[in-house]
Amino acid sequence: MNMRFSYALVTVCLLWPVLTWSAQEESTIEKTIRDAVMAAATFSETRDRQAVLRLYSQDYVGIQDGRTETRDSIESWLTDYAAELDRGSTLRFVGAVSGLNVRMTSAAAAWSTYDYIFQAIRKGELEAQDSGQCTALLRKEGSAWLIVHEHCSKPRDRMGM
Repeated sequence: MNMRFSYALVTVCLLWPVLTWSAQEESTIEKTIRDAVMAAATFSETRDRQAVLRLYSQDYVGIQDGRTETRDSIESWLTDYAAELDRGSTLRFVGAVSGLNVRMTSAAAAWSTYDYIFQAIRKGELEAQDSGQCTALLRKEGSAWLIVHEHCSKPRDRMGM
């Protein structure tokens, strides 16, 4: 009995740093996802393209409601949006993430699922709203977790199918 207890205690002591490291990495991954949503939502105030782009890998490819998205297309959207803002547009975005779950597959790869909601607001009025679910794949590059792929879509109305 004492031998089993000793073995269990040694195992826990050896695994504790790994479990702590994993929890810290998961927290950093969650922050990457939340930061991506926040950087896009606050772009109208910051005009900081790099706050958004730094969270995506150079080889990023995503799917947004059936449409392919790349890092270049994100940069193009930011450029177009900045030009619209420069012309006096009052279009603003609000974004939120909920139900965020992270799973690490290795020390340098992870995936996450979450629900999102984005609202487009113009002149203080809600102009449009989009909500759905996403799955993101992330890769650790240096000390940063970057989004490599993201698939987001709106659930179909089951009654309308």
